[in-house]
Amino acid sequence: MRYLLASLALLWATSASATSVAPRLLEQIVADADYVVVANIERVDMIDRRGRAVTDPEARTGPGGTNEIRFHLKVKEALFARSGAVPPTLVVPLWKMWHFTLGDMQEQASKEDSIFLLKGDRFEPAYPADFQRPMEEKARIKKLLAPRR
Repeated sequence: MRYLLASLALLWATSASATSVAPRLLEQIVADADYVVVANIERVDMIDRRGRAVTDPEARTGPGGTNEIRFHLKVKEALFARSGAVPPTLVVPLWKMWHFTLGDMQEQASKEDSIFLLKGDRFEPAYPADFQRPMEEKARIKKLLAPRR
């Protein structure tokens, strides 16, 4: 698949026990973002509650679990930064409530450039869903960011 979002949507739709969040408009997610970057996912990893690497491809995240899946991004361009410079690489922790396995996320992660809408000191997703956007939305996102500059 071209974008991780399409894969995630398929995974969410097919999992009977999947956690879900209400849809949000792009305008709302951009408004909540502290950082908007063009980047690609260099790798996906998982850590346990103590920060130790988890390598089992069947290891899961989800309600009640303590594992965290993370995207390691290589930043190509910062479209917006609320404060300070954006580091050249970012580690983005995904929402722990999603029902995912490490192996599935590693297989589905696209190496293509995308736009990531992030917030806070940990560069978390600005919203648990739809924080990774296709490059085709760059002009629209820049237009939404214009009043914030």
